[in-house]
Amino acid sequence: MLLTALVIIVLAAYIIESMLDNLNLSTARNTLDPKIAHLYDARERERSISYSAEKTRFGFISSTTSTLILIFALSYGWFASLDGWARGIFDSQILVSLLFVASLSVIFWLLNLPFTLYGTFRIEEKYGFNKTTPKVFVTDTIKGAALAITIGGSLLTAVLWLYQELEASFWILGWALFALFSLLMFMFGTTLILPLFNKLEPVKEGPLREGIEKYCASQGYNLGRLFVMDGSKRSSKANAFFSGLGSSKTIVLFDTLLEKLSTTEIIAVLAHEIGHYKKRHTLSMFIFSNIQTFATFALLGWLLGYPELSTALGAKESSFHLSALTFFILFTPLSIFFGLISNTWSRHNEYEADTFAKQTYKEEPMRSALSKISTDSLANLSPHPAFVAFNYTHPTLLQRLNNLG
Repeated sequence: MLLTALVIIVLAAYIIESMLDNLNLSTARNTLDPKIAHLYDARERERSISYSAEKTRFGFISSTTSTLILIFALSYGWFASLDGWARGIFDSQILVSLLFVASLSVIFWLLNLPFTLYGTFRIEEKYGFNKTTPKVFVTDTIKGAALAITIGGSLLTAVLWLYQELEASFWILGWALFALFSLLMFMFGTTLILPLFNKLEPVKEGPLREGIEKYCASQGYNLGRLFVMDGSKRSSKANAFFSGLGSSKTIVLFDTLLEKLSTTEIIAVLAHEIGHYKKRHTLSMFIFSNIQTFATFALLGWLLGYPELSTALGAKESSFHLSALTFFILFTPLSIFFGLISNTWSRHNEYEADTFAKQTYKEEPMRSALSKISTDSLANLSPHPAFVAFNYTHPTLLQRLNNLG
């Protein structure tokens, strides 16, 4: 019965995702609002539609493949077989779980590798976005794996040890550990982890730096850390982001942003990012994320007491890793629900940050910056509302322009 429920949940999630993708494709050629219709000429509109359609079709192939593999793995006891193999190597429950998770991660990475390579070096390359070289791709993979082993492995080992020592009540300290780690990453991840992959340099002296300093002074904002990141190392798409709290607050501007926007547009984007700080968006989203993690750990701690979570996968004895795997599949509907809440909240925050930039700086540079960033990345200017609700952390371009007035 439980195994059937797992397969149904996996299929339902796949069907929902596919339906949303199809809905989004169905509105791609809708007549655009006059406020944004002029942003694409006929040729660029076709490229935008083609780009979205190609990514969607490729995503469908990828998700269909992964869903079928997961259903076969559940139905034919492949996870239990992997568990049995790990038990044949180690006696320690912690080492068995670590080997199981590591092996499963490698298997899924290998299965996804062809799709990752095609998406990066075929689709993104075709539309002029990819700047990743094979050397950078390999280097990123090695660095990512090293971080996963050192950081992810250490966290998992700690959780497994807590479970071994405390059993059902492990989840409280497990959550506290993850909350502490997420706080450290939230505050210092940009300056500790990001430099392993990208070069961060302070904004150079000149008109842009002077304009930024003048704006920040007008808002009583201590500029702190303001970096330019070599985003062009991997993609031509422009972006910016804010992270940290207090003295650790950091604003990162992609070098592609500096190449494509004027000085006033860049300052407007920076004003938007400062708006997130002033409105305490980063703090509130961090708190919400940890509340979600708390609920997840609490449910996990409760359900791990049921051996059926492991035996449903074909195992003869209960184990943390198999029960946790079953749990996270069962958790999928709640995860989708939390995602809807998080996305809705995030879009609300984006509206507020846009309004802050308009009120404290200028409206027109904010409007033109948003338009340039969207069209430069061949964004779909007429996405389906349902697709936006489930997948967008930012409002659509039209919604943001309407919000600005």
